[in-house]
Amino acid sequence: MQATYLKINPADSVVVCLSPKKKGDMMVVDGCQITINQDTPAGHKVLIKDVAEGENIIKYGYPIGYS
Repeated sequence: MQATYLKINPADSVVVCLSPKKKGDMMVVDGCQITINQDTPAGHKVLIKDVAEGENIIKYGYPIGYS
């Protein structure tokens, strides 16, 4: 099976979609089932865990923004 996402660092709270995703699509990341909440083009990020308001969003193992 070909990967449909890229998780760059184990600490990341996002993955990068390698193919377009539609709202309602599901994928399994680190053993957890993720439901896509909106259409997402290839190359864009998808949040893979709940984050509290003001909490950092992590990519490359470093904060890239916050919720």
